[in-house]
Amino acid sequence: MKPLKPLAVPAFMLMILLSAACKKDHNEPKVEPPIETKKSDEWISMKVDGVTFVDSLTTKSFMQKSTVESSTLEILGIDPLQPKDKERAFLHLRINLEGHEIRKGVYDKVKTGIDNAIDWQTFIENEGLQEVYHATGTNLQHPDAPFRIEITSNDGVFVEGTFSGKAYGTNTLSEKGEKVITEGKFKIAKGRIGT
Repeated sequence: MKPLKPLAVPAFMLMILLSAACKKDHNEPKVEPPIETKKSDEWISMKVDGVTFVDSLTTKSFMQKSTVESSTLEILGIDPLQPKDKERAFLHLRINLEGHEIRKGVYDKVKTGIDNAIDWQTFIENEGLQEVYHATGTNLQHPDAPFRIEITSNDGVFVEGTFSGKAYGTNTLSEKGEKVITEGKFKIAKGRIGT
């Protein structure tokens, strides 16, 4: 049997050529992977008559002492209604905290202090408010209107909850109306709640 040396050299050369052909050209520009935008850890959102409004929170929350017995937790946000429009929506939630503590539970009618409330307003910069709608747990004009705020989680890092209600108000023409607020949600970092 004859040795296969003459075939080994061409086979070795073919492997080197194939290996070199598979390597990337070092002069090609590097393609960076797209940067994914991270969803904010904090937000307030609500549907108003079926339309969703949302804002990521930064330091737009605060807690302040309102009476000797209670404090209020305010959660604020601004959502641009449409990128092309000048009009924006103001989202506001107020929770009355008895004993100055953030506790899990349902917040509706208050015994003392400022009312629990949900506000939805639209405004245009330099033109002012366009619509103002307010829902409260102690609504004397509409005592049977649905209203609910619940703090569902307080793990020491984040405070989370849900809310809904029927809001009453007016538009720029002073026409009275109502808005149904559903699927309200919020999540705020406890460390960002200013006092």
